[in-house]
Amino acid sequence: MIKAGVYYDKCHSCRKCIARNACPTKALFKIDPEEPVSVDQSLCHGCGRCVLNCPHEALFVKEL
Repeated sequence: MIKAGVYYDKCHSCRKCIARNACPTKALFKIDPEEPVSVDQSLCHGCGRCVLNCPHEALFVKEL
C-alpha cells in the first residue's frame, strides 16, 4: 500500500497549498492555516500528485 507523507521541516505552511488542491481525494488537510499540511491516510491513494505539485518538496509517497 502506497501512501503520502509530509516532511514537516520542509513544509512552508502555504496558505494556498498547491499540493492540497492537486489531490484528487482531498486527503491533504490543514486544521490551522498557520500549520503544515497533514495527510488523511484513509483517503490517500498514493497517486503522488501532491508530491509533483509541492514547490518545496515537502511531500513524499512510500510503501507502508
